[in-house]
Amino acid sequence: MSHMTFAQKAMRLSPMYLVYFTLFGVFVPYIARFLTENGLSAQEASVIVAIVNGVNMFAPFLFSYLADRSGQRMRFIRAGYLAIGFFYCLSLFGSGFWFYLTVFGLFGVFLSAVLPQMETVTLHVLGKEKSRYGQVRLWGSVGFVVVVWIVGILLDYFSVNILPVMGVILSLLMFASTFLIPEQSRSNSAAAETTVEGSGEPIRALPWGQISVLLVVVLFWQFSMAPYNTFFDLYLREQGFSASTNGFLISFGALAEVAVFVAVAALFRRYSERFLIVAALALTVGRWLLLNAFADSFWLVLFTQSLHAATFGVVHSVAVHRIGRLFPERRASFGQGLYVALGMGLGLLVGNLLAGVLWDGSGLVFLQAAGWSLLALLIALFGFREPLEAAEADHS
Repeated sequence: MSHMTFAQKAMRLSPMYLVYFTLFGVFVPYIARFLTENGLSAQEASVIVAIVNGVNMFAPFLFSYLADRSGQRMRFIRAGYLAIGFFYCLSLFGSGFWFYLTVFGLFGVFLSAVLPQMETVTLHVLGKEKSRYGQVRLWGSVGFVVVVWIVGILLDYFSVNILPVMGVILSLLMFASTFLIPEQSRSNSAAAETTVEGSGEPIRALPWGQISVLLVVVLFWQFSMAPYNTFFDLYLREQGFSASTNGFLISFGALAEVAVFVAVAALFRRYSERFLIVAALALTVGRWLLLNAFADSFWLVLFTQSLHAATFGVVHSVAVHRIGRLFPERRASFGQGLYVALGMGLGLLVGNLLAGVLWDGSGLVFLQAAGWSLLALLIALFGFREPLEAAEADHS
């Protein structure tokens, strides 16, 4: 793949992110609406969303282990895409809390399991151009932006049951996108990892001090993101906003995120990871406080959505970039799986359960979110160490 330019690599990798996060835009912002309009309470919906995220604690590790052992990473990604479509479709053929808990729990297993494999393949294909990861990942945000707005408009005219139909179509497109990935990365990525210098290094020799700090920061950050992911649409509905307006606001936030992914390589060249994540978490605190206090103002909500560029885009980019530096290539899949398991798994599981307990239609859940993001900020401020060259040298 060294003969390929970055533009050629990006053209192969970007469609995979585009379609995957387009499906995210169909599912994540509107799952609570889907469940409540199909007879569940907001508290029951929060439990189901918590389980969907909670499976991140084991599914990525299972897929990572099997993919690393078999060397057939793309086969597992493809199987995961097809399973996502199957279980989303199945949600149309039943009702009740336990039915949805089972179906969406299994849906979540595969939705979470494929992401670290995608990240591993992408970082492997990019090679020395890992810092330009954001320029590939941004296409996922583009897909998210477009579909969230479209879905918001559609839900003003159609039943929420249109969502699983869209999900099935997108899962098939995700499956097709994998055939664009360069042949070398499909067949030889695992083999390449086993030949990397230093690949025999035991896991205990990794720089666990800095890894632990990063994972704890991500954990509390996701505690704060959970109420937004699950209840933002319902919260705005309580303020009198229409579904199409909600869709616009959610998509605007993702559009701001796209700007970060375009500029992230330049940000990494100019600023340290510590500076970026501390600044982003400070903006996260402010975002949730404003949303708690001024949700009845369209323009202030729009402003808080512009902060999504930092509160998700920057934090996620720093986390992925730092994981790529803290783990050698042979352990890359394990590192990404750990990030997904603790951040998107445990973090969103606990965050959604807490938000469900506090949810009463008011902004109280976002006041709680501000507290969690403040805690993440303090840990990053005092725990992040720069530079990481010494740690990297230990496992290069």
